[in-house]
Amino acid sequence: MTGQDGDLVAEVTRLYAVQSHAIDDGDAEGWAATFTEDGEFASPTHGAPVRGRAALRRFAAELYRRHRAQGVRERHWVNNVSVEVRSGEVHARAYLLIVRIGADGVPVPARHVVICDRLVYVDGWRVRQRTVQVDP
Repeated sequence: MTGQDGDLVAEVTRLYAVQSHAIDDGDAEGWAATFTEDGEFASPTHGAPVRGRAALRRFAAELYRRHRAQGVRERHWVNNVSVEVRSGEVHARAYLLIVRIGADGVPVPARHVVICDRLVYVDGWRVRQRTVQVDP
């Protein structure tokens, strides 16, 4: 496997699409399932890291509930996926634009971040560790 193996990039891009649709549609179970059982999500936007699939599921469900209560919908747009294999581990990096859509249907950029993942293959690619970096 090379650093930018086309099949691997396509598989990771598909993982990100599944994640984006799941969290945007309120499918907390589906979003959490894209992480390993002991997976971790760390984002300065959301405070302390979230660890473990059950906690990830609660996090996603609460995030969706909060946005719906505010009358907004979020859309996650992942782009520029880069994948490297280092010391037998798969590391992925991508840009993520989060767009908020209010009742008027007008999309408004909410924030832009960089996601940095350590991935493992467990019945498909799963995130073991995600670190979100906010673009300054």
